[in-house]
Amino acid sequence: MKPIVLLSLAAALALAPEARAQISVVSSTIEEHQATPGASYGGTIRVRNTGAARRTAAVSAADYRFLADGRTFYETAGSTPRSNASWIRFSPAQLTLAPGEEATVAYTVSVPAGGAIRGSYWSVLLVETMDPAAVSAVRTGRIGLTPSIRYAVQLATHVGEAERRVALQGARVTGQGRAPALELDILNTGEQADRLELRVDLFNADGAPAGQRASTRGLVYPGSSIHQAFDLRGLAPGTYRAMVTVDTGSDDVFGAEYTLRI
Repeated sequence: MKPIVLLSLAAALALAPEARAQISVVSSTIEEHQATPGASYGGTIRVRNTGAARRTAAVSAADYRFLADGRTFYETAGSTPRSNASWIRFSPAQLTLAPGEEATVAYTVSVPAGGAIRGSYWSVLLVETMDPAAVSAVRTGRIGLTPSIRYAVQLATHVGEAERRVALQGARVTGQGRAPALELDILNTGEQADRLELRVDLFNADGAPAGQRASTRGLVYPGSSIHQAFDLRGLAPGTYRAMVTVDTGSDDVFGAEYTLRI
């Protein structure tokens, strides 16, 4: 999955370079660990002041999920069923860096003991640059607009093996006559987060193979969903049978069959 960078105000991109100075996460934005109940592990997040002025950043925890319609939710830490936010301790909660200076945010994850814990649990640490100078730079009238960039670092804990299951929803052909595509949503209905290998095999009305499309997607958490579009350009007008398969990396492969008219 691509690093998640949140812009609270698009106008921040138009600010002078001094106002755009920020503290960036320069290590991985996805931290995954296998663990057992009662175990603890730790890690670090590297950050750097990439600007030309001294800057301060705040670090906070949040729950995280995303949906196929493009919405992303950063919710109160510990409020979702598979949150591991209460297992995490991190330090510091605020740091100030000179231009070019690097620092680390250390975290420890302590998995509760007990056999009921299995599958994937996750949350994020948000690293947000605090920039009072930029606030005044984009102030309009009496409304203060605060430009800031937040990096969301996903902390995922996988405990043992749990049920893997996905649901394929809303399949349809779009872009008829221009750029036809098979679009559908894929929802993780299981207990384990997975990176998904997606494939569609196409067959014409006579049953002969008409092509194949494939895509690799990033980590999809239980309860989250993604949107997938398979490009169908190059197919002659007609009726096709489409076999869509989703490989979660386990022994189970999920799929569905559709009839397409192009």
